[in-house]
Amino acid sequence: ETVKLGDSAAVMATEASGSVASKLSLAEPEAAASPASKLQPPPPVSPRRSGSLLEHVKVVVCGDLGGTNSRLVLFRIESPGEATAADLAKVGKEAPLFKNTYKNDKVESFTQLLHQFLEDSRLPHLELVAGCLAVAGPVANDRVGFTNLSWVIDGRTLEQEFLMPAGSMRLINDFVANGYGVVTLSEEDYEDISPRGPVSATHGAPVACVGAGTGLGETFATCAPGATEVSGVLRYDAWPSEGGHVGFAPRDDLQRELLAHLSAKFGGRVSTERVVSGKGIVNVYEFLATKFPDLVDPLLDARIRSETEGAAIVSRASYDNKLCERAMDVVLDAYGAELGNAAIKWLPYGGLYVAGGIAGKNLARIRADASPFYKAYIDRGRVKTVLDKIPLRLVTVDDLGLRGAHYVALTILIERAAKPPRPYKTETLDFEAPDDSDWEARAERPAAPPKDEAPLGLSAPPALDAAVNALARAVALSSAALVLTAVCCTVAITASRRG
Repeated sequence: ETVKLGDSAAVMATEASGSVASKLSLAEPEAAASPASKLQPPPPVSPRRSGSLLEHVKVVVCGDLGGTNSRLVLFRIESPGEATAADLAKVGKEAPLFKNTYKNDKVESFTQLLHQFLEDSRLPHLELVAGCLAVAGPVANDRVGFTNLSWVIDGRTLEQEFLMPAGSMRLINDFVANGYGVVTLSEEDYEDISPRGPVSATHGAPVACVGAGTGLGETFATCAPGATEVSGVLRYDAWPSEGGHVGFAPRDDLQRELLAHLSAKFGGRVSTERVVSGKGIVNVYEFLATKFPDLVDPLLDARIRSETEGAAIVSRASYDNKLCERAMDVVLDAYGAELGNAAIKWLPYGGLYVAGGIAGKNLARIRADASPFYKAYIDRGRVKTVLDKIPLRLVTVDDLGLRGAHYVALTILIERAAKPPRPYKTETLDFEAPDDSDWEARAERPAAPPKDEAPLGLSAPPALDAAVNALARAVALSSAALVLTAVCCTVAITASRRG
């Protein structure tokens, strides 16, 4: 993938030597310095990026990190302190300052990869004002550990390493990122596949996204609490879900046999993801191959069972092979049913978006006459008319995760800009400077007699005043009595000595 520079970076590069285009990789740079490399200050001695590098050009860093690859992007921010919801309309339309994709197994940690990415950008004087990473795994407190890598990514650690403001790096689950991503889509980014023709979305209503690929992901998004419309844009919050792990509900006798087969295979409960996913396609094919052995093509069967891309083989062969066609029909039936469930659970009148590779690669089969997908989708019993108001849309772009990360990074700036600055409390004394011109006259003037002013504080009730006065008199009498007693004793002692 070649370098893509934004306007400001292109100007700098043009001043140096015209346009810059280079291949990006983790390989060592060539010995001969390129014109763009002359723009890059010498690297700091410390592995951390120094403060001299992180200034002038303000950017947000966004990432979509899978188990194998990591896609990273930089977007320039002109005025971070003035961000509003209107800036969210730029997501998906704004050209990145720089982007690149890396193999995760080439580096020991994500911190090392991010350092490499910033150096590969050849953009000096960067200041990372916010960031968001969409990651394939469960996130807790902006921290995630990868199951197939030794990586542990912590948002607070990245903020310290890259001199970012506190709380400015956020980590979200990759499918939650899809939830943020779908609210950025324009008409050219999806295809309306509603069963009865295009349906208009309700502005400000919830949206949902269901995507089957390697697994089955589900998420939904609602307007942020207290969000107000700015330039026609409403800010949304996306929410995590484990909807793909609901129990698989068979719809006919064949699917009931499939459930029994999978229950025996997996030792009990069967989730919808065991059917509606890449692995699910292979699961369904293997069940059908057991049930209908006369339809098995031995060579094709061996490839499906042995290769990691077995689902893709079944999908491609479904137009020529009866067993594969039957397998895809079962999967798409279950897929349509789960989308129907999502529709009546979340009532996404803002749009129900279908993501992932399975729907996109089988669109012809979905749109076919008597499609099992549509039949299962609209089979909602007494509430099926609800679907007439819900737009069903197939996502046709492949950067939902990055869009979602960009959206969240901008949201961080919007929330920061919306907070009023903390007032700086100072105590000022209002006084009038004395006029010292008549100081001699004032010095000779006799002092004014003191005024009988009431003591400061709260006035006591009359009864309390009387009690206090009585106590004072008692104390005075007691003191006098003690003095008189002491005098009498002294006289008596003196008299006895004389005698």
